[in-house]
Order: sequence, then C-alpha cells, then structure tokens
Amino acid sequence: MADQLHAMVKIPCIRAGFFSSEQGIILNFNSACRLALKGIFRPPNHVLMKQLLLALLLVSLASSALADSPEAILKDYRKAATQAVERLNQSLEKAATPIITKLVKDGDTDGAEELTGQLKAKLAGEAVSAPQASAVQLFSLYDEARAKALAPVQKSSIARIDSQLKTAGGAKLETVTELGKVREEIETGKAAPPLAGFVKEWTYHLTAGTDHVSGTVTFARNGTLKLDFPNNKDEGTWKKTKESNTYETHVNGEKGLLIITGQVAEWKRGAVVRYLKAKAGSPPL
Repeated sequence: MADQLHAMVKIPCIRAGFFSSEQGIILNFNSACRLALKGIFRPPNHVLMKQLLLALLLVSLASSALADSPEAILKDYRKAATQAVERLNQSLEKAATPIITKLVKDGDTDGAEELTGQLKAKLAGEAVSAPQASAVQLFSLYDEARAKALAPVQKSSIARIDSQLKTAGGAKLETVTELGKVREEIETGKAAPPLAGFVKEWTYHLTAGTDHVSGTVTFARNGTLKLDFPNNKDEGTWKKTKESNTYETHVNGEKGLLIITGQVAEWKRGAVVRYLKAKAGSPPL
C-alpha cells in the first residue's frame, strides 16, 4: 500500500509516516490512505443514484405484483366498494321507506311488495330492469351517484388485475380464469354480496319461541351493532367467523357468539343466551 501511495503522490519517502520536505507538505500515513481511498472509491453521481432508485422501484413493483392474487384483489375491492356506497345505501333506504309506506296506505300491497324486493336488490348491488313506477326517478338518481362513487375503486382494482396478467403467474390458465371472474364482478359494479340469512334489523327476546319483544338489534355492514331497549341503549361490534352463519360479537367488553338459522338467531352473551327474530321486510345486510 505504501508503494502505491508513493507512486500516486510522486514524492520519495524519507521515513515511515512522512514525505519529503522538498514539496513543503507534511502528511501522516493515515491521511495519505484516506486521500488515496477517496480518489479510488468515488461516491456515485446523481445519474447513478437515479438509476439505482429506479431499479429498486421496479423490483418493489414486481414483488407486489407477484404477491398479489385474484382472491386478494376481490377481497379488497368488496371492502372498498362497500365503504364507498354505504352512505348512498342508507340514503336510498331512507328515501324508499316513505314510498313503500304510502303504497301500503293506498292499498297497493302488490306495489309495496314489488318495491321492497327491488330495494333489497339495489342495496345488494343488483340491477333492477323495470323499477316500480313510484321509484323510477329515485333509482335513477341512485344509480348515477353509485356509479360515480365506485369509479375510483373499480379503476384501481382493474389496474391490479392488469398488473397480474403481465406477471409470470398471470399467464397460468387457472389464474387468468379467476382474474376474469373478478374483473366481471368489478365491472358490473357489485359491492360485497349480502350475507346469507343476515338482515339488518332483528327483534330481541329473552327466551326462545316467545313473541314478547324486549328490544331491537340493528346491524351495520361496517361491523357495528346497536341494541335499543326501553330503558337503555348499547353499542357493540360484530365480525364473521370461519363457521357458516356464525358471528362473533363484542358489547361492553363482553364477547358473544351469534348463530343464525333462517329467520331466527341464538345469541350467546356471556353466561346467558338470548334470541333474535328477523324483522319482517328488513333489508339484507
């Protein structure tokens, strides 16, 4: 190393650690090493840094695409789509209820039943080809607002599908088929499908088989629930379990288990068991 340094600075060495006084420069050996290494290992310039950052970005994007899957895309889309139309659905239900009530008062039970069914379909994200006469304008306004709310969610989800199709995994027939199904659901503008047997409103009963109503329970798609009793009100949360038609609940720190069987449900709340009945005409959750 000393010989290389001497050759670089072109100054004959007098004694270890110092250079000739002929040049009027006194440098110790460690300083010379630092100068030499600085000249040999130059830091990358700004162009090289940009290239490195670009390469890292491409690697990151490729890794994300490889880690993605049709199942993950569909799950994320359904969650985002449900959140995007949640308030719109609440507004639609609020606006449609007086119309249904008026139809009943006017003696048009067939029209009321028809509109109730169409309302459920709309809230589930399904198309209604021939709206009930009294709800044509309402459904038209809802469809327009819903399409605008879902547009950014659809765009980002389809971009993920296109990214998957460009990867090696996307070339597999099974993956392509699944991505096609996911894309079809996204483009039709469906949100999360309704949960089987799970409606929004239930009556609350202390014992099984009784008609006496002790209160009501209202479930929301966002995972919250509200209990309304004559003397008090409670709020809590719920989530689906791995078991079919079974949901875990939490109210005031107490864990519960809700098991739905058709239009009735058994709710295990701590040491007691309570019972729910689906309210007639309640829309699906």
